Parts: sequence; structure tokens; C-alpha cells
Amino acid sequence: MATTTYLFGKNPLKEACISAKRTGVMPIEQLFLTKAAEADSSIMSLVQSNKLEYEVVTSSEIESHVGKGAVHQGVLALLNDKALYTSLDQVLTTVSTKERPLFVILDELQDPHNVGAIIRSAVAFGADAVLLPEYNQTHITGTVIKSSAGASFSVPIVKINNINTILLKLKEKGYWAYALTGDGETSLLSVKFDTPTIIVVGNEGEGIAKKTREHCDFRLSIPISPTCESLNASNAVAVTLYEFKKQQG
Repeated sequence: MATTTYLFGKNPLKEACISAKRTGVMPIEQLFLTKAAEADSSIMSLVQSNKLEYEVVTSSEIESHVGKGAVHQGVLALLNDKALYTSLDQVLTTVSTKERPLFVILDELQDPHNVGAIIRSAVAFGADAVLLPEYNQTHITGTVIKSSAGASFSVPIVKINNINTILLKLKEKGYWAYALTGDGETSLLSVKFDTPTIIVVGNEGEGIAKKTREHCDFRLSIPISPTCESLNASNAVAVTLYEFKKQQG
């Protein structure tokens, strides 16, 4: 089913334009600016250097698409949904010469701020792709792009049908899967990341599905102070990706 995805804000617009130069594909289909944004030289520099046509609209018209209170800075863009996602086969071809590719799989996360923060960490620590299940999962939205500080355009995002099927497929290719669970029997401090790696993070409330945990090779826990009950999903991923990156030198 086709979806309508809007980007909003100056920095996400900038990242979309940078992505277009890198990939040769402009993800923006239509651009809308308020008169205030039209008077902003930094915004207009992006518009003109990327030869973007735009329509002048009111702030209220933008808010009708992104919600009241969204920090849109007078910028709204309709995105080409196909340009937001990459196929798993494309990603596997890209990483085929890497010794230790790194994928992050999200298992039905609902909070777009968490999803955006995880994508930002994936870019920061060099993950090769972020995989999202087709159903019961927040996909790329304006809020996700904003929360990722535009990083959604800097790492391949892959939609997958079934996490367990994909895990089995990747494990056949030599990947090891690590489930982030608060009660995991394997401490992150004891893990040696020396294979192609998949980090799996679960839903904010229920965590990783039971069957998916069973398909993972390790259930990771992160040692934290006893005064803190747990880390949220995005923080746990950031810590784990940092450890992976550190081990790769």
C-alpha cells in the first residue's frame, strides 16, 4: 500500500539534498515553503542549488500535514516513498566484500523518536543497514527523519516481511544475531564481535518476540547501575553499536 511521507524542517531538507547528490536520486517530489522560509537565505540557497521548485503555503497548511507544534521552520516536502527504502538484496551486494557487516533489526518499535534515534546511532557507528518489519512497526515519517537529525538519508533502510525468515537467511550467510534483552544471560562486556553481526532490538513495551529471541545466537544484557532499572531501546542500541565500533578499531 502506498503511503504519503512528509519531511519537515530545514536540516532534514538539507540532508535530503545531500543524499540526492550522493545517490543521484532526489527523494523530494514536492516542496512547500512559507513566506518566512522563502525569506531565509540558507533555505533558499538549498532550494536554488538543487533546482527545487516550490509552492508558497501558510504555516497552518503545513501543520495540517505534520501536526500542530511540529518544528517545521516553514519547510514541508512530500517525499518519494520508493527513494526512502533499499532492498535487502541491494544491501547484501554492497556489503559482500566487507569482513564484518553490521545490521540493526527493529522488532515492532512504535515510538518514532526511538526509531529516529536508533537510525542516528546506526549512522554514527557505521551500521550498514537498518531493517524494519513491514507490519506493526513505525516506518520512515517526518518525525523519524527529524528525530534522526536527517540521518535517515545516510544509511540504507530496508523493509522486511518476516524477521525470523530474514534472521535465518542472514545466519546462513554467516551472520551472528544478538538480541538486546534486559535479562540476557550474555553481558555486552564479554562479547567479541568478530563476525558479520545483527543487533535486534524489541518493542518498547513487550521487547523482542519469543520466537525471534530463539532465533538469535545471544541474548545480550548491558551492565548498568542498580539504581537504574533499564535503558530505553535507542540508548541500548547506541551503547551496543559503540561497543561494536570500538572493537573494530
